Amino acid sequence: MSIKSVFFTSIAFALLASCGGGGGSSSPQPPVVVEPPEPDPTGLWIRSDDDGEGLVSYAAKLTQIGATRSATGGVVLEAAPVADASSSGFSSTYTLEANVDEYDIVKYNGSTLAIAPTRSGCCFIAEPGAVADSLPAPPGESPLPQIELFLTDPTSGAASLQSVIELDEGVNAEGMYLSETGLQVLLSTAWWGVYGDRFTTPDGWLDERVSLKSFDLTDPENPALTSELSIEGALITSRRTGDEIHIISRHAPNIEGLVTYPQTEEEVANNEAILAEASDEDVLPEINIDGEVVTPLALDGCYRLDPEHPLAVPAPGDSTITTLLTVSASSGEILRSACTSEPVTGVYMGDTYIAFTHVRWDLEEGGTLVHLLDRDSFDYIGSEKVEGDLYSGGNADFRISESSGAVRLVTTQWTGDPEDSFRHRLYVLSPEANAPELEVLGLLGEDPEARIGKPNEDLYGVRFMGDRAYMVTFERIDPLYVIDLSVPSAPAIVGELEVPGFSDLLHEVSDDLLLGLGSSERRYPKLELYNISDVSRPISQGLIELGADWDWGYSPAQYNRYAFTYLAGDSVDRLTVPYAAGGVQDGICCMNVDRVALFEITNKASPAEATISAVGEVTLTPGSVDGDTRVVLDSEALYVISHADLLGGFWSNPEAVSSMRPE
Repeated sequence: MSIKSVFFTSIAFALLASCGGGGGSSSPQPPVVVEPPEPDPTGLWIRSDDDGEGLVSYAAKLTQIGATRSATGGVVLEAAPVADASSSGFSSTYTLEANVDEYDIVKYNGSTLAIAPTRSGCCFIAEPGAVADSLPAPPGESPLPQIELFLTDPTSGAASLQSVIELDEGVNAEGMYLSETGLQVLLSTAWWGVYGDRFTTPDGWLDERVSLKSFDLTDPENPALTSELSIEGALITSRRTGDEIHIISRHAPNIEGLVTYPQTEEEVANNEAILAEASDEDVLPEINIDGEVVTPLALDGCYRLDPEHPLAVPAPGDSTITTLLTVSASSGEILRSACTSEPVTGVYMGDTYIAFTHVRWDLEEGGTLVHLLDRDSFDYIGSEKVEGDLYSGGNADFRISESSGAVRLVTTQWTGDPEDSFRHRLYVLSPEANAPELEVLGLLGEDPEARIGKPNEDLYGVRFMGDRAYMVTFERIDPLYVIDLSVPSAPAIVGELEVPGFSDLLHEVSDDLLLGLGSSERRYPKLELYNISDVSRPISQGLIELGADWDWGYSPAQYNRYAFTYLAGDSVDRLTVPYAAGGVQDGICCMNVDRVALFEITNKASPAEATISAVGEVTLTPGSVDGDTRVVLDSEALYVISHADLLGGFWSNPEAVSSMRPE
């Protein structure tokens, strides 16, 4: 029976009772009123079922005067990487969460080494309207690049070419996933640079396509294509958990005549007329599986803003749609899908949650919106706005993580005060039990008496590990902070150490040891080992500078965790760091060297005796070290991939590595 029927039935019984109805009392009885139940709370993000509100909401973004560019058009940067601490005996892609794999240009499964072509020659787009066809291909790459599959022999430190997978013209390999007998390749028609105005408009997302090709490697000499997923749009990021590959992409519909940012009444009227005739298919990205169109999305089902929510401060209009698909790695079928028409500028994926973040550059007070979805269902969990900006990209991705049902993140706010330019805050966010909302469970850095960093110190390395967080701030010296998160509602700084220089990348060797990679006081790349067995009194266990005999040096691993390789062992850990250095040598100016440095951490079980020591170096062709440099370790074997080079040899004799590519 409906609520309305219950209500009127109750009124009828009450009227009968008041008219006597066989009773002995003549006094009237008050009617019984049944209150309808409160509607379910909705949260900041909502979606509907087949009522057309999705298209109405989308059209409203593009039918208002004065909409300005928002940060949604910017590059969406992904969450970042932790060392491979597995007992597999070989290294793998350095990932943020142990159970969440990340795509990369080099993958290894213990026998097959897959190498995708790089695009290092593309570093920026000079003109706002530059297109991919106008950009030169990186030097050393063929017009039709190939993915190479090598069979390794760790006992001899060798690798032999098994087969190649040719890529189609006009597509680029974004990265790969590799299992025992399967290879998935993420491809894109987009050729993104680092700078350029094209990222601030939806135009940069027009007429692009991202695809996922799956290959069976049961016979590595003859890889067989088993499925192909194609999505209209450009790749934002991807992750893999078990047999599931999650793909997040962005699409701007190419509707003829539509003005993305209308500035006049005429342009608004034009958009209204166009969108009045538009359909979901005109707005949503086209998706194909093996050449057949599939429709896993509906615009009504896309998450959009609830204008009545207290956090609903409208953002400038934007035509882009962010899409999230989960695909079976084994079958290629789409298992789940979701989309949003709201701004997204950052993505994090952990064991439980997917976090979409949006830095509100368009608001005077700034701030960052955090939206949580359940990773396994894409159900909306809640949103919250935090003060400051949540930066992402490169090793800044470490600034957000999840643990025990809570999300921890660190923001930085520019104060405008030359005497105290930065305010850093650590937030602990938790889902509310009875509503799709997030609450601030804990906050550190708001109180001037418990601030993170001293005045004018910017934030560098951040790492969340279990019930601890490690942070490095820097202006002239490097304060390393140890933060206790065991009580989520009361995060607290429990230890601090000041050393020269700073660390960009922090790696927890054990509960008692922390490794930092960054810059020394002289601005050379440095590795520093810290004893944190007494968290209240961190101690430096030793410092090594890379390229210290040269005039300058840098390591791409300071900014790109994928260039950093770490293989944990029972008693000895091994790690590699690529670096470049240069200057005057023996009176000769402008000399350069590119190398991969090898290190070991020993005596891990006795923190006071633990040391980091140099093992040797691999010398590469000058100019070859960059963010695409990779190293794979397998037992005693050592493989170095840099540009067109594949070198193989042994950990114990890195100077004797040799080329593995056929002549």
